[in-house]
Amino acid sequence: MSFTNPWIDPRITQVRPELARAYLEMLGWKELGPAANPDLIRYEGPGNDQPPLVLLPLSLDEGPLLQRMIDLVGEVARSQGRWAPDVITDMLSGSTRPRTGNGPLATTTKVESLR
Repeated sequence: MSFTNPWIDPRITQVRPELARAYLEMLGWKELGPAANPDLIRYEGPGNDQPPLVLLPLSLDEGPLLQRMIDLVGEVARSQGRWAPDVITDMLSGSTRPRTGNGPLATTTKVESLR
């Protein structure tokens, strides 16, 4: 699949829902249950007054569910103060980064298991 928007990292099609879920949960995001669309699960991010909310698709397609994954990665990146490709890299490698911002890191924690 190719994207017409050059800002979209084509690796987004490799981010499986299980990887995104594990990443969110490792970072302290809380599952709120199903959305109105049964193909999506609502997650609330860590935060104070107005925590970020995302919709995690349970599967991927080349249409609306893929767009939901793009939106999820974008919102997670925004909440961390990072670039979306860095979040995709973390999701694909099964790691979480214990700090916000872009740049080199001292440590990486591997995902132990996926649902």
